[in-house]
Amino acid sequence: MALRKRPAACPASSLPPKLAKEFDTRPFDAAVQQLKRQVEQGRLPGFMTSVLKEGLMIHFEAHGHADLAAEKPMLPQTLFRLYSQTKPFVVVGFLMLREQGLVDLNEPIYKFLPEFGSAVVGAKRAPLVRPILVRDLLGHTSGIGFGPGFGYQPENYYEVSYVPLVEKVDRGEIRSLAEWCQELAQVPLRFQPGKDWGYGYSSDVLGRLIEVVSKRPLEEFLRCEILEKLQLTETFFQVPLDKAVDLAALYKREPWHGSSKSVNFVTCDVGGSQVMENAKKRVLALPKIDSSSVLASKRSVFLEGAPITRQVTQGGGCVCSVAGGLVSSLRDCGRFFSMLVNNGELDGIRLLSPESVQLLRRDWLNDFTTEKRQQPLWVWDSPGIGFSPLGQLGVPVAKGKAVPRHTAGARLDTVHWGGAGGSGYMLKPGG
Repeated sequence: MALRKRPAACPASSLPPKLAKEFDTRPFDAAVQQLKRQVEQGRLPGFMTSVLKEGLMIHFEAHGHADLAAEKPMLPQTLFRLYSQTKPFVVVGFLMLREQGLVDLNEPIYKFLPEFGSAVVGAKRAPLVRPILVRDLLGHTSGIGFGPGFGYQPENYYEVSYVPLVEKVDRGEIRSLAEWCQELAQVPLRFQPGKDWGYGYSSDVLGRLIEVVSKRPLEEFLRCEILEKLQLTETFFQVPLDKAVDLAALYKREPWHGSSKSVNFVTCDVGGSQVMENAKKRVLALPKIDSSSVLASKRSVFLEGAPITRQVTQGGGCVCSVAGGLVSSLRDCGRFFSMLVNNGELDGIRLLSPESVQLLRRDWLNDFTTEKRQQPLWVWDSPGIGFSPLGQLGVPVAKGKAVPRHTAGARLDTVHWGGAGGSGYMLKPGG
């Protein structure tokens, strides 16, 4: 049984003898001390960490504030914006439909979303060598990029091409995920499908594909088929008003790297308290440095009834400036990821077959791919880092080549990803 109640770490003395002998929590304790120092130095508002093994929480720590402006502490029931960490929920939902025989990985997406049948590549609008396949959406080899969020300026040429779409969602001019896909399909792809890896809106398109295949809105499908079945009672696309008190605030740090003597926190989205600034805690409603920052409203855009998150259900994280993706608690995320580590089953409820889960442990760039590559394709151009639909994955390299394995996502057989709001996860089967 995994995390049916609020998190509470299992002391080493009460762990099963085999676990107590095998598992060394000292690296986590050292990391926590570093994070605590950042909080005490005013460089982070707060943090929460946990480690689960064989269904037991063997490490848990909460420190600092979930809502610095309101001086609300970080608590086990705090709700966080997942952003790109929403993607695994969508991936699991898709694989459930695949197991029912309703969709195949190697089908072109235009079979379900005809608007992508006329996609082109690059500024010269070159025709497709082959269509975007369903597997390209899961492996982020579709060529679909993404636009800047949180008010940041575009960092490169392809982000510029998505700015008008981001602005349309911000203004409420796009009324549904279906309409958003129609608009997205008009933006040229970054590269020919399958020929490169590039993180982007592929997971959001996959969410729309789920709607078409299941004949249900994405929110309804995920709620009924995943959230309710796993008893994830603290996970929402829109936070119910009676849960608003648990919603953390979201800040941008000025300067962003947090290494100067004086650090301010600019409110991007208020917490449930609706408190936007606090001079004593260096929380600002208006930026002092970054003039491009999106100004927060007095009510969180993630609360029930907010128009943007109600209109465009964003399965990949965020297709506008701030709103988008799931909101969840540490308990619920722990239960969901425990299901994946446990081969698709939790507390007697099976969502995926072990065979489907095994696909999520493979490298979709170099191993589980239909492409014939002359050279390996690596995430972030980092040798030894492949990609699973759950995130970056540490994979072997050619014999005689040594690569660093100390960073997150580089460790062999370990999947790592996170979200723009500061959340993250690492999964290692049997680890």
